Amino acid sequence: MFNSKFRVFLISFLTLVFASSASLASSGFDPTGLWQADDGESRYEVSLCGDGSQLCAKLVWIQPDKIKRANKVYIDTYVVNKIKRHSNREWRGNISLYGHTVSGSVKAMHQDRLKVNGCALIVICISQGLNRMASTD
Repeated sequence: MFNSKFRVFLISFLTLVFASSASLASSGFDPTGLWQADDGESRYEVSLCGDGSQLCAKLVWIQPDKIKRANKVYIDTYVVNKIKRHSNREWRGNISLYGHTVSGSVKAMHQDRLKVNGCALIVICISQGLNRMASTD
């Protein structure tokens, strides 16, 4: 049915595809650590939680001159709690924004950059970039 050149090409192509898939899966992005918002006004401790594949993020710091009664109550609370892995570099679920729960996602743009998106009622959406902070170990 297939000529031998096509068969060799197909086998080579499939081998390449499966090898690439395995390589991406094993390159496992590690989101854990301390992340700072683009504006520098807040920091989040990100961890794997739940069954170990879910993502959690706790607000751990707000720039002192930006602390107000309305946001101070959220320090040391989870803004992302057990959202589920959607792919190797993305998690989706509910995100808490100042006491309101919205549908959202956290996506790794590269090793030191996360993008957080959240939408309420599909029309009110926000996006926030986070940058990995250097470890102080």
